[in-house]
Amino acid sequence: MLNAFLPTLANAVSYLVHYFRPGPCHKTEENNQKFIAICHRRAATMETLVQRLEQAVIRLEQVSVNIQASSGMTNGDCNGINGGVPQCMEAFDLLLMGPVAEYLKNSRAIGEDVEKHAEMVNDGLQLQKSFLKMVTTHQEPAQTELAALLKPISEKILEIQTFREHNRGSRMFNHLSAVSESIPGLGWVAVSQKPVSYVKEMNDAAIFYTNRVLKDYKDSDKRHVEWVQSYLFIWTELQTFIKQHHTTGLVWSKTGPIAPASLFAPGSLCPPPPPPPPGPPPVFTDNSPHTDGTPAEHSALFAQLNQGEAITKGSPASVAPVLRSSDPTAEGGEWEGGRTRKKRRRGRRKGGRVEEGVCGLKVQSSESPTAQHSSLFVQLNQGPDITKALKHVSKDQMTHKNPALRIQGGEHNAPQSKCRNPGGSCARAPPQKRPPLLELEGKKWRVEYFDQAHDLVIEETELRQVVYVFGCSNSTLQIRGKINSIIVDNCKKLGLVFDNVVGIVEIINSKDIQLQATGRVPTISINKTEGCQVYLSKDALDCEIVSAKSSEMNILVPQDDDYREFPVPEQYKTVWDGSKLVTEPTEIAG
Repeated sequence: MLNAFLPTLANAVSYLVHYFRPGPCHKTEENNQKFIAICHRRAATMETLVQRLEQAVIRLEQVSVNIQASSGMTNGDCNGINGGVPQCMEAFDLLLMGPVAEYLKNSRAIGEDVEKHAEMVNDGLQLQKSFLKMVTTHQEPAQTELAALLKPISEKILEIQTFREHNRGSRMFNHLSAVSESIPGLGWVAVSQKPVSYVKEMNDAAIFYTNRVLKDYKDSDKRHVEWVQSYLFIWTELQTFIKQHHTTGLVWSKTGPIAPASLFAPGSLCPPPPPPPPGPPPVFTDNSPHTDGTPAEHSALFAQLNQGEAITKGSPASVAPVLRSSDPTAEGGEWEGGRTRKKRRRGRRKGGRVEEGVCGLKVQSSESPTAQHSSLFVQLNQGPDITKALKHVSKDQMTHKNPALRIQGGEHNAPQSKCRNPGGSCARAPPQKRPPLLELEGKKWRVEYFDQAHDLVIEETELRQVVYVFGCSNSTLQIRGKINSIIVDNCKKLGLVFDNVVGIVEIINSKDIQLQATGRVPTISINKTEGCQVYLSKDALDCEIVSAKSSEMNILVPQDDDYREFPVPEQYKTVWDGSKLVTEPTEIAG
């Protein structure tokens, strides 16, 4: 509209210039005076019109700038105009439909772990597409909320890297490593200055492993060559995309609402599913069991307790509880369709007495609850007279003064121990035996709960990895290669052989440990350990050995073709020399 109006403005200016141009006239004195007067009037009118035109042009230029700002031309062409798809999203869709689709096709042709890994990469790119779509329609949030928005992408990156670590024995390990080392490139959205350089570094990290793939399959299987080319092309095209639309970092929308705290928050691109409907309300019936009991039942219970020795006479049913059980079938009821149908009692109530009731008791229940309670308190207030009914035990019948009685009737006289096992056995349950474990978790090798295993070997180690040995007994572990550190915790009768350690070897809370260093180790720490034999190599003679709260420690040093044993002191002598305490090992002549 603005471009169409500008020619009209130019035509108006030309018309004014042509209109105010003076026409021909005769050269007389009178005509000259008239001509001068006309020129003055036209000049004044011309100046006024030119000023108005200049103001109109200034206003039109301002309107032009505002239209350009609102249309997104100053935002890297990443904002949609009139609800259309932004140019940057169209470019990202071309990336997904081109290089990414070709990479997925080649990965499916190879199959196995490569195909699974490729599906994870595609999921990560789809998450990034959703994030970029939000960027084009929302303003930049605070840093804390931005971290929450990027969390799904970071979790997917971690999942892809973990898949490589869990499949280190795969034949396609170089393929998995190429993807795992370069997939952090999806984090370019968090780089504010030069995201293109960051993506290029991740691409270079992938080339190290893709060269191995080309070396192995260049002449044998062209599918792997095509796979390498398609995967690297993804990062090349991603760099081009960033250069065109996000050169110095993410370009957020200048209009629209502030971005939500979550990528899948309500009202965003992928809302979560609604919660499940609530369950049906509970059904209450008139026959539901009660556990409170009536006063009459309480009175019957007190009457039972007041029987004394007579309570143990009769059938076993006589000691059954009177109070109702919470089980709906406890009183002879049967469970039918969620309702309780109680059987008719066999006893009858006669004159305030219950004869042959459910529990087989003959209880006088005609007394009021107050009378029953009063009778109970009267018995409790008897004082010393309450023990008159007890049987006297002579000294020759006391088991604590006659060991022979304990031997003869130990099983009958021993107090019943508290046992909660349903089977009746009161022996302490043996500790639960956990399954053995030998795996690499991130940068840590976990060796746990092995017993009678003498063929444990850790190979393909890296300098940044550590080994943690826990709960092993009667086992032997060999570690090949150079590793960062080794920790042995809560082990018994363990043999450990290692090549080179750049950090420390630490023994904690263990017993009967044997260490052998075939290479170099700078420090060995022994804490709370009983029995530790350390075999040093010729390259490890400069090792520092630190011990605390430990005993039976011996260091074996190679001499000629054998080892010479040196004990580590366990007893020390401390004296005051006038200025400080001096501690030195105690030498005991034997």
